[in-house]
This record gives sequence, structure tokens and C-alpha cells, in this order.
Amino acid sequence: SLKLERTLHPNILLITVDALRADHLGCYGYGRDTSPNIDKLAKEGVAFLKCFSAGPGTVYSFPAFFTGKYLGADETDPFIDNILDKKFTTLSEYLKSFSYHTAAFVGNSVLRPGRGFEQGFDYYISVWSTNMWDSKDDARDMNRYVFNFLTSYRGNKPLFIWIHYVQPHSPYTPPEQYFNIFYNDRLYKENDRILRLKPKDLDPKNMWYQWSSEGYIPPIVFQKDKYNLNYYIACYDAEIRYTDFYIGELLKNIKDNTIIILSADHGESMGEHNVYFSHGENIYDELLHIPLIIKDNRYFKGGRKISKAVSSVDFVPTILNKINPLWYFFNKNRFNGIDLQGIMNNKYVTRKYIYAYTYWAWSILDIKKNVKYILNLDGREELYFLPDEYTNHINDTSLETAHIKEELKGNLKEWRK
Repeated sequence: SLKLERTLHPNILLITVDALRADHLGCYGYGRDTSPNIDKLAKEGVAFLKCFSAGPGTVYSFPAFFTGKYLGADETDPFIDNILDKKFTTLSEYLKSFSYHTAAFVGNSVLRPGRGFEQGFDYYISVWSTNMWDSKDDARDMNRYVFNFLTSYRGNKPLFIWIHYVQPHSPYTPPEQYFNIFYNDRLYKENDRILRLKPKDLDPKNMWYQWSSEGYIPPIVFQKDKYNLNYYIACYDAEIRYTDFYIGELLKNIKDNTIIILSADHGESMGEHNVYFSHGENIYDELLHIPLIIKDNRYFKGGRKISKAVSSVDFVPTILNKINPLWYFFNKNRFNGIDLQGIMNNKYVTRKYIYAYTYWAWSILDIKKNVKYILNLDGREELYFLPDEYTNHINDTSLETAHIKEELKGNLKEWRK
């Protein structure tokens, strides 16, 4: 059997999907049927409707994701080694100390061995290669690696398995049968516009020239003679549907004694703030808002939807409190995140702010007032009363707005220290 066996501790399956916007999933209200298997998981578990990543790119988000701590990104080059400093303990290291056997299957160059994310894993498979972005079969291949591991595993320890699917990360090259699901549908015909390919004179020698948008179609995404916004959105949605199929195939082989967590490292820009088919260029919510679905047999079940704002730094505390609550009680101050079971059951809400960052911008969200302040590296400030993230109120001279600005600005300054 490919199914995970029952052990004293529950098995843990963590699924992350690269560049997956929460609002492009059916269970988060999207108008396309992009995610039938993810939607089914949400109906069986608990969906957190307002989960925010610690950063708008993989290099910024996953260090917080796996440590439960806000670890600021001071480096401008995300392709350096040792992104995740070994002095910080990771989720896999904690679980390994609690007698788990740990395995990871990842498909993003940022996660390749040597970056630090392999800390604590007994088995770490990186399927990234130089031509990986051109592959249409990596979700299928990823499952093959996972199933081979499960069929060959002969240990009696509980398992922690992390799977990171790289699609729908750009370029968007879904199999034709998946693209045809959305081609020329209602959304395909609505609010379309013609875009331009990024000009070659915008520093083509810069490694980010291929990937960044700056108001244009990034070269890495561009397909010959295709300039329509909705064409690329349909391609992106088709890649979600493709990956969702293999997530469904995976979940068919998972027994009940398993905590299942599904999330993403960050979102993707689809034209908001004049950025197209890219991420990491700003710190707005189209990049920070990520899905979070948790399913188990005891607490996270029943298709509940939680509207309170949570953060990716909450994953580690939530898992560890379920696995070893006594240990967590005496060690919870190690973490910036909190146990989401408490949020879900209204037992306590100790948090007032949620933070996010890159090396060139920092943001603070007041979750009660729903106000967001951004400080950019060049000193430029932004203040938004959400969900409107276009009208910058930073120059509003009213006493109430000025008070909110100073409060958030002061707290962010202290937090950065």
C-alpha cells in the first residue's frame, strides 16, 4: 500500500504550491473551477481566509514558514547559499527530535540543497534542474518521487513529508487539455486588455530582466503572438487545475491518521499595481495573501472557514502544539507565531499586528483596524485602509489618520530592531 501507516503520533503532510493565489481557488470564492481537489480538502478541514505570507517571494517567505519566526531578508541576491541560517531551528528539526522520519520533495531552485532548507530532513529530493521551468510534467514527476518513497519506506516512525509543487510558477505552460477548460469562458471574455512585451532595452543583462514585469509581459512568460491579459490568466489558472489533479492523486493515498496542511509560499501579480505575471516586485496583498487549509481528525475538520487574519509564522507553533503540547507550553516564546487552534476556537487572540518584508520594503498590518503601513528602503511611506490598497493615505492630515500612521510607523521601527 502507498498509504501512510498509523503510528503513535499522527503523520504530517505539508503541501505547498509555488505562487498560488488564494483568490484563484474555488474554496476562496473564485469563479473558475480551478481546484476541485483542494476544494474537497477545504470542505473536510478548516480554511483560513486571511492568511498572509511573511514575504512576496520564496526567499523571503519560507524561512518564516519553517521557523515560526520573522527572519528578515538582508540580502539582495536570493541565489546565495545558507539563506536559512543554521542557528535557527526548523520545523523538520523539531519533529525529528520528536522521533519523526522527515522527507522533502521540492521543485524550486531557491530550495535546492545548500540553501539551509534541507536542515532536519532525513531525505531531501530537489527535482530542480536548469530546464525545469520548461517542464509540463513536474507535478506528475513530483508525485512519482513521493510514491516511490512511500512504497520503499520500511520504518515505524511517524512521517513528516513536505512537498513543494512549483506550478503555477511562471512560465505558464499548462497541457492543452487543461488550458481548454478555461479558454473562451465567461472570465476569458471579461475585462481583457492588450499588453506589451517587456522591451529588450530594459537592462537585458540583468538576471531579473526575464522574470520581472515593470508593467510589461515578462519575457519568461511571453508566448509568441499572445498579448492578451486574459490569455495568460487562463494559462495560470490551467496550471492550478493541473497541479490540483496531482494533489488529488496524492491525497487518495493518505490515511486518516495524518495532519494535512496546504498552503503557498506567496501569490502572483495578475495586473494589480501594473505588475503582470510576476512576484517579488512589491509587497501588496496580491503577493502576500496565500491559502491555508488544515485537516485532521480532531480539531481542524468540518469545512469551517476562519476569517481572522493569520500569518505563515503560525504554521510551526500550530503543528508543534498538536504533537507535543507540554513541550510547546514551555517553549512557545521561541516563536513569533501562535497556535491556530486557539484562533479557531476563540480561546485567545494575543496578536495585534502581522508583518511582511523584503530587503527593500517592510509592512505592518493592524488586523483589528485593517490598516496597512509600508516603509520602503528609499524612505517612501504608504498607508492603506484595506481592502483598498491603491489609495495611499500617507499625506492625510486628519488627526485620526495621523495617529494611526504614527502608531504603525513606531511599532514597525521597534519591530525591525
